[in-house]
Amino acid sequence: MRQDNFEVEDREIYAALMESIDDYIYIGDLTSNKYLISQNMLDDFELPDRMVDDLVSAWGELIHEKDKVRFFKSIQDMLDGRTDSHNEEYQIRNRQGQYIWVHCRGRLYRDQESGRPRSFVGIVKKPTSIGKIDQVTGLHTHEKYVEAIEGMAAAGVMSKAGMILLGIDDFSRINTLKTHHFGDIVLRYVAQDLMKMLPPGTMLYRFDGDQFAILLPVGSRSTLFRIYEKIQNFTIEPHFAEGQEYSFTISAGAVCFSEIGLIEEDVEKCAAIALKEAKAMGKNRCVFFAPEMLDYKVREQKILQELAGSVRESFRGFHLAYQPITDATNLTVIGAEALLRFHSDTYGALGPDEFIPLLENTGWIFPVGRWVLSQAIKTCVRWREKIDDFTINVNVSCLQFKDDSFASVVEEELKRYGLPPRYLTLEMTETYFVTNKENLAATISYLHELGCKIAMDDFGTGYSSLGRLTEFNIDVVKIDRLFVQSLNANHYNYSFVEAVIRLCHRAGMKVCIEGVETALQQQNVSALHADSLQGFYVSRPVPPEDFQQNFIEHPDCMFAKAAPKNIPSQYLRMSGDKDLLLSMMDAVPLALNLWNQKYQNVECNQAAVKLFELQEEAEYLDRFFELSPEFQPDGLPSMQKARDKIKEAFEQGKSVFYWMHCRLDGEPIPCEVVLTRLSYKNEYVVAGYTKDLREHDLQAEKEFLDLADL
Repeated sequence: MRQDNFEVEDREIYAALMESIDDYIYIGDLTSNKYLISQNMLDDFELPDRMVDDLVSAWGELIHEKDKVRFFKSIQDMLDGRTDSHNEEYQIRNRQGQYIWVHCRGRLYRDQESGRPRSFVGIVKKPTSIGKIDQVTGLHTHEKYVEAIEGMAAAGVMSKAGMILLGIDDFSRINTLKTHHFGDIVLRYVAQDLMKMLPPGTMLYRFDGDQFAILLPVGSRSTLFRIYEKIQNFTIEPHFAEGQEYSFTISAGAVCFSEIGLIEEDVEKCAAIALKEAKAMGKNRCVFFAPEMLDYKVREQKILQELAGSVRESFRGFHLAYQPITDATNLTVIGAEALLRFHSDTYGALGPDEFIPLLENTGWIFPVGRWVLSQAIKTCVRWREKIDDFTINVNVSCLQFKDDSFASVVEEELKRYGLPPRYLTLEMTETYFVTNKENLAATISYLHELGCKIAMDDFGTGYSSLGRLTEFNIDVVKIDRLFVQSLNANHYNYSFVEAVIRLCHRAGMKVCIEGVETALQQQNVSALHADSLQGFYVSRPVPPEDFQQNFIEHPDCMFAKAAPKNIPSQYLRMSGDKDLLLSMMDAVPLALNLWNQKYQNVECNQAAVKLFELQEEAEYLDRFFELSPEFQPDGLPSMQKARDKIKEAFEQGKSVFYWMHCRLDGEPIPCEVVLTRLSYKNEYVVAGYTKDLREHDLQAEKEFLDLADL
């Protein structure tokens, strides 16, 4: 290039640009169809060399299927003379097999005489250079989602669209169990897998935290639900990152825009409300937004008004319920957990999950928390007159622990009622111990010097937390109820809890098992040598007067329900011989099939094949999910309800319910289904016994159909 007294070689310019610019650069000679690409472009993508023949085709092979048509059309428009510029955003696969968003801009230069394409220069901007791309997942951000919604509204096509807002359930546990770096990797992998599952024309966005949004230009209720079913099935499979296995479920809030008739900025709010409802209903499910859900804002404001009035009026409406804590082996009552309850004049009894966050958000948790502490200590002093070693457990909000004056408040209340500090145990959830180490150390040290005990509540993130237990000098570890509920669903869970108890005992910590609801669970807890337990098997939380009458006056009232000592847990076992197992199944006159823990239908008997007029067992297993309508008579999707019932059987041992089956020709078959957990080859399976109500019990069929009409 020469201009006046200034001269520099074009090759030098190209070389300097390719070495100094962080984005990808490519230069093409269109007469020979050869392209020179920057070194970082070769490093990051599966291209043959710095000099590439027909880069458009090679690069196009790496572009996501959903973006290829748009990419090639832009190239063709230049070749046909309709434009000389290229400006597109699309997803492309890098050498790690991940699809990332890039922004490609280029300029085509033509021969001045013939007008034919001569050369092309382009820059591909990396994800880090694109302001509307999430750095962790490579997906478009919320800002880009807003632009898409506004574009739909401007084009008048919003009424056809649909949206699914996804939230990874308990994602904080992954961050806690591993690291935040590992959590970012999981988010990246989930994003990549989600993109592969979505139909053409569908957009995926990363919102805050663990949330993703799916936007469909045309989205009916059935289309949205089928997408969620595909995602739900994907979460069942084992997942690995950096050589470590992890598991998760996903909840969803779905919105059909045609059903709500709201302006564009309301759509996201509706999806968020539906997602919140899905989480509240037990997670791992999809809930569609309904207009009546908007009532929650009115409800929240009314509750806030009542809470404010209660705090002003000596805590009117608040009361404590007490749940017994017993010896794990003989069920002797040794203490209680004080649980805060609130009765609304408008809405009746409210759950802690609803009013505790409101107390924390408003700061009212401080006066209410002190009132709880005072009431619990006063009650413990009275009950110790009957049971000398009786202890009281009080839940403490993380905000209370952050307060510099909290430890002195505890000391003042203990002195006020004369309770020796060793009879007070303060409970905090595990997550706060992990994320607020600096804030906790001084307060816990003060409370220990005072003589109080500290309990880690909802323990359940695994061995990585055991170091923190000893680091904070924890006195009691309360193992989360989720482990107990799945204790008999998987032999690994049993061994895991056993190992945690053993390691805690070696470190001088006691272990309390939460959520014990059955005799079998109590028997297991006793065999595992836990120190104490609490749960519905002994009692639900009860008012103080009932606790006094039932447990303080009779601390040994549960002796009769305790498991006999030194008797191992007994399980219903089946033969490990598969041929014998199948013979046993065929001997059963009812339709019988077996489910594994991945919700897969693995075996069936001849009665099941006959019920649906099929040819053989293989056809039954392959086409099982065609043998039920999309929705059950109660309105629940069949797939979702089936999973819930199988999960219930794995956790509780059995599940009995009515079910509407159908033959392949659509003929309905009302049935009664009994699911039973069985042990087989050192694992658990669920056996499903299906009774055809048409043939066996006409009255039951009538009742079933009446139920379906409700």
